Amino acid sequence: MSNWQTQLRQKSYSRSFIWRSAIAILLCGLVAGAAVDFLTDSKANQLGQRLAIEYSNPDFPYSINPLGGSALSPSALIAQLDSEGITIEEFLVIGPYLFPYYQDEFANRIDELLGRHFGEELALMLGDYLASLIDPEDPRRKDLDSKASQEPPPRYANRLLGEIEARNGYYHKAYPYFKREGQFPDADRSRERAVNMLVRNDKFDVLQSLLDDPAYQEFITSRVRLDIATHQRDWLEVAKLLPFERISNFDVRMAILAGITALVWVVLLFRLGQISPWLSRTSALCILALIAGAASTIPTLFLVIIENTYVGYQPDGDLVRMLAFFIGGVGLREEFCKLLFFLPFAIYFAKRGEERDAFIVASFVGLGFAAEENIGYFSQSLALAAPGRFLTANFFHIALTGIGGLYLCRALRRSSFNDFFYVFGIMIVVHGLYNTLLSLPQSEVGPFFAMTVFILLSMHYFRELYSMSVQTVPTYSLSFLFVSGLCLILSSLIIFQASQLGLSLGLSLIAPEVIGSALIVFMFFREFNEALGA
Repeated sequence: MSNWQTQLRQKSYSRSFIWRSAIAILLCGLVAGAAVDFLTDSKANQLGQRLAIEYSNPDFPYSINPLGGSALSPSALIAQLDSEGITIEEFLVIGPYLFPYYQDEFANRIDELLGRHFGEELALMLGDYLASLIDPEDPRRKDLDSKASQEPPPRYANRLLGEIEARNGYYHKAYPYFKREGQFPDADRSRERAVNMLVRNDKFDVLQSLLDDPAYQEFITSRVRLDIATHQRDWLEVAKLLPFERISNFDVRMAILAGITALVWVVLLFRLGQISPWLSRTSALCILALIAGAASTIPTLFLVIIENTYVGYQPDGDLVRMLAFFIGGVGLREEFCKLLFFLPFAIYFAKRGEERDAFIVASFVGLGFAAEENIGYFSQSLALAAPGRFLTANFFHIALTGIGGLYLCRALRRSSFNDFFYVFGIMIVVHGLYNTLLSLPQSEVGPFFAMTVFILLSMHYFRELYSMSVQTVPTYSLSFLFVSGLCLILSSLIIFQASQLGLSLGLSLIAPEVIGSALIVFMFFREFNEALGA
């Protein structure tokens, strides 16, 4: 170890150095975020980004003003409509927020802007669209219907009617409008929406008829083909399509953020497992286990599809049925698939009797599963779930798979599976109970008890680990690695949010997530149980 590494290792046990390092990392994130905000001019598109989030996902949990209760001012919306070069697609994002103001003194201003951007005929139809959103019985809806039934219909008349029906949840009514609009050569978005309406309305027989239509080929995605195969219960085809569907929906930005959170846990697990040197047989097994954990999400999703097809139950608020769903469904399939992919490692370690290494490698399988799962969660939350999932979901999977994998290795070595099945059953119940408590509708105590379950599991994980660990070489402080890693994740999130929403709005969304995670941070410090100096 070089001189600077030795000094850094020694300083990592100093509380003041840990917090100075944390502040320095966060300041770098803020400076970089401010630079990104300035260079990308994200504030100019701030409202559009926010509307896009809310419009695409009305249940978006991180939204300041969710759809249906938005407090966006009419002046801000009209200012967005006044933007140069606004397109029809951008208008359709704003429309569901704009229509309540399409009356009184704002109507004339909106009509003026529509006419300036889109011309007289299209502007009139857009006005009909807004009026129809206000009142389905408005005479202007009939005007729009009349135009859409002409031969040939004017461009966008059917598209607007399709959007009205889709917004009201009448997908079977929306499809013919989008299909008719899709006859225009440049109406790609309408053809895409037509396919989407069929999927939402479970019209897979009609979807099947579009498979050979060249105009719809690019919109019959692997996701759509997977839905068709699921409807036909062609499980071999489902198994073939599932990996391609996951790859086709791969979000590079969210994968980078998920990779950063995973990397921090890689470092922490190497430190917890006292794996030294880093380039060793055990470290190679850890990386292979990480990949295996990510791959285990594929059979897990296959089981999800099977269960949804034959059972079809979704949580409805009833406690008993939710427990059955999360324990017998979510907990069982996820813990089974993770341990199934750990099995080759378990056989290897059972022969060698290296329990500590087996425990850490099993933990890496759990980390790989969580890392791949994080990509989807980050996409749903505009990455705002990153700090919370780093502290909870990542370690939750690490702990469950680590403990389950340890007992699997012991069972294989002793040729006795009683203890393993007992622990495996407990892990499934813990997993299901945690998810149930987090999912209880309108419950203030559910999250509290869920965190209690999480903390008890974490305590058991560290007890198992410390019972096997023997300090062999000087190494870095866990507290230093943990705090620095968390700050690195926060800095990455600040930079990303600054590029999407602007620095100020991004920080306002990140702050509640950080505050809400304080208890979990304290728990980790307690479990690390390190003697730190001033």
